[in-house]
Amino acid sequence: MYTLKYYYEYILKQDFLTIFTYQNSLKIPLFNKIVLNFGASQSTFKNLLPSLAAILLLSSQNPCIVISKKTTLTLKVKGGVAIGCKIDLRGANKFLFFEKLVFSILPRIKNFRYIVTENNVFFKLDNLFLFKEIEKKYDYFQDLPQLNVNVNFKAQNPQEVLAFLSACKFPSLS
Repeated sequence: MYTLKYYYEYILKQDFLTIFTYQNSLKIPLFNKIVLNFGASQSTFKNLLPSLAAILLLSSQNPCIVISKKTTLTLKVKGGVAIGCKIDLRGANKFLFFEKLVFSILPRIKNFRYIVTENNVFFKLDNLFLFKEIEKKYDYFQDLPQLNVNVNFKAQNPQEVLAFLSACKFPSLS
């Protein structure tokens, strides 16, 4: 069993039961999915290939290409053009990626910032060479855009989300 999943099942659930009062044990906070997204306005398929390969290396799943639905003049995006790629991590892959993120990537980032909304945590990773998989292929991944990460929770309020993040050793907001 994965370290973070074990920690959640046997330790965090008990801690949340003592900290917060729940009518039902299914209301204990849990993160549903992690969405990884490379976005770029008007990118060609040639420019998307390194992004697709990077997401494939990071998550061990095949990403899907995001195609614009309609023309937007303010963003200068044509309809039907590939504008990025994304992937949803669920199940065991979300625990593996979150462990890698919390224990090896985020401690090496200075001035890490994120936004907490009702049930989501948003942040961007600028330097993707902190991941060992991408660092090995430095020449191929030189021009990668920022990686947008969205961690989606099943929680009732932002305080539960922040408590979950602090219990998982996520860096605190400064």
